Amino acid sequence: MAGDKKPGSAMHLGAGALSGVTSCVLLQPFDLLKTRIQQSHARSVTSPTKNPVVKAIRSVVTTEGVLGLWRGTVPSLLRNAPGTSLYFYFLNHTKNMCLALENRISGNVQRTKLSSMSNMAVGASSRAMAGFLLMPGTLLKVHCESSLYKYAGIMGAAKEIWRSGGLRGFFVGAVPTAIRDAPYAGLYMLMYEAIKSKERDFALKRSVDLAETTVTMVAGVLAGLSASYLTQPFDLVKTRMQLRPIEYPTVLQSFSKIFREESFVGFFRGISLRVLRKGIQASLVFTLYEWVVRANTQKKSAAEASARV
Repeated sequence: MAGDKKPGSAMHLGAGALSGVTSCVLLQPFDLLKTRIQQSHARSVTSPTKNPVVKAIRSVVTTEGVLGLWRGTVPSLLRNAPGTSLYFYFLNHTKNMCLALENRISGNVQRTKLSSMSNMAVGASSRAMAGFLLMPGTLLKVHCESSLYKYAGIMGAAKEIWRSGGLRGFFVGAVPTAIRDAPYAGLYMLMYEAIKSKERDFALKRSVDLAETTVTMVAGVLAGLSASYLTQPFDLVKTRMQLRPIEYPTVLQSFSKIFREESFVGFFRGISLRVLRKGIQASLVFTLYEWVVRANTQKKSAAEASARV
């Protein structure tokens, strides 16, 4: 990567896309079930004691078959592959810019790690930029996963959204999405880097040979679980605004309506599925991404060493 930005950028984009596609296909049932649970509100819940996840699984499998759990996979791929790719692209470039700025301010050009606050800012800004660019894909994904709409494919969904709301219709829920994604990514990066550092210190003190894959997977799971819980209310508001825009027209009205009708607990509808998905996804995505980056770096180093010989 030395001195050659284009191959570096392409590699980060490719690594992000690979990890995004893999996690998207494997974890789509979690997203679909979460959407089905979140689309309903308190008045439509007939059996509060029944496990909503089990109920949702039975409903989908009974009416749509097992493959129904993967409904919405295509729009998810169209959104998540470029979304994850853009996120890691922005993350890499923003990290380098912040590190250069910190080094210039501190006068220490040897530093290779960002401060905790910079990690949070880098994660939040990168996710916000990628999320806004892919907002139409996010809306299509949620609409295709929901049982409230019956579209004849992605094009049918896109035409209907355009007919009812124009270009603005594709950005419904953009505010709660940004409020959810930016803090999530910021908190995630903060905890991810901190946990990795703690793991390495622990292994060094006890002379344990800890594989880098293990370090990234453990850090990914723990950071993903924690950040998911903290940003869950915004995820629910985003889903309601995108699926029921007439009932939930603005962020403040949505928060007020949900709290009034479902209490504080209502904001955590579908939390178990989101936490499981985010924990597994974060671990899988970052592990795959960092593995591709390390493999590419090692390959280049070996090629350069061979060329010198």
